[in-house]
Amino acid sequence: MSEPAPTSTDLQSQPSQSLAGERPHDERNLLWALLFGNFVTGTGILLPAGMLSDIALAFNVSIPSAGTLLLVSGVVVAIGAPLIAAVTSHIDRRRILVFSMLLYAVCHAISAMAPTFEILIAARFALAISAAIFTPQAAATLSALLPPERRSAAITMVFVGWSLATVGGMPLGGYIAHAWGWQAAFGIVAVMSLIAAFAVWRAVPGMVIITPLTRASWRRVLSNPAMLLVLLVTVLNGTGQFTFFTYLNPSLRSSLLADVSLVTAILAWYGVSATIGNVVVSRLVTGLGASRSAHLTLLSMSVGMIIWGFGAHLLWAVLLAASLWGVGTFAANSIQQARLAAIDPNVTSASVALNTSAIYLGQAAGSGLGGAMINAHALAYLPWAGAAILLMAVVFSLVAQSYEPEAATARRQ
Repeated sequence: MSEPAPTSTDLQSQPSQSLAGERPHDERNLLWALLFGNFVTGTGILLPAGMLSDIALAFNVSIPSAGTLLLVSGVVVAIGAPLIAAVTSHIDRRRILVFSMLLYAVCHAISAMAPTFEILIAARFALAISAAIFTPQAAATLSALLPPERRSAAITMVFVGWSLATVGGMPLGGYIAHAWGWQAAFGIVAVMSLIAAFAVWRAVPGMVIITPLTRASWRRVLSNPAMLLVLLVTVLNGTGQFTFFTYLNPSLRSSLLADVSLVTAILAWYGVSATIGNVVVSRLVTGLGASRSAHLTLLSMSVGMIIWGFGAHLLWAVLLAASLWGVGTFAANSIQQARLAAIDPNVTSASVALNTSAIYLGQAAGSGLGGAMINAHALAYLPWAGAAILLMAVVFSLVAQSYEPEAATARRQ
């Protein structure tokens, strides 16, 4: 996520100092509030994947049509994240973060009461704007408030919220949808959003203003072949995963005849694997390097989907596949951000903002492709399509490595 510097002299001298040492409990409150906000954001974005069949049945639409709920949110966040960052840089971070959570609450409440599928789609469009605000700006807020030596660790902790959303939020939401109705799942996220808004209002100090990214920064990223290739890898990574991930619920029901408990358990297993993978890879990346680590995580996910394709009717094969897929899923995005920062540290804010957009662009493209395949009666082939795209990502990742600074230096020698 982006790490722009604050513009206010007072911000640099007062809030950062108090958070750095005079009032340590303020920093803890800040981190937990933003972590919870990211958990709520991640749960809301991923929630439809856990209850796609229920929503399709409720509105009498096809599974691919229901999948557009994820496609819409992916497109909005992909386009909106950098644009919103550019036009809201002059607004106090506490206000913009609280506003995003209040908007999230309203949109989820509307989703819970939506009488038609069209209104549900419109609500998803609006709540995606909130996600485009909260997640990147949570990182920017930490960058403005904390000293440089503590920023990376703090941002990593806050983004554990997304991991927790995958591990617990999304599977639990799917279970609630089956037990009490999908409306209840949306309603609970609405309440959680209000709690997050209050927590952020209490924890984030006022008058946190950040420096907007310059046009020169964007041009520098977009004219760098290595960065463009790494961003392409991020898009392919998201496309490959969400071609299958968006439709996991109906796929498991079809191949394993899975009931709600088994679907929830498999999603949770995948989420736990993702969290473990993030921890393990974060320790390995120092020795292997970001590029090699990226190759390995992409390859792990590819192998996982291939195993899923072969053994979709076998529970043990599905669990093995989910483990290999999960190990790479969070780690790949983190590694991609590290690669971009290593290529040109001077434009990290711009490159990471574009990487965020690339993640969601992949989500949208994958959801659309998976839906098109289901319309063509190819539900069983989704893991194969995902694996093929992820293998393409491996190839482009290898090509990108040849353009990265270390490889360029080696060629010159």
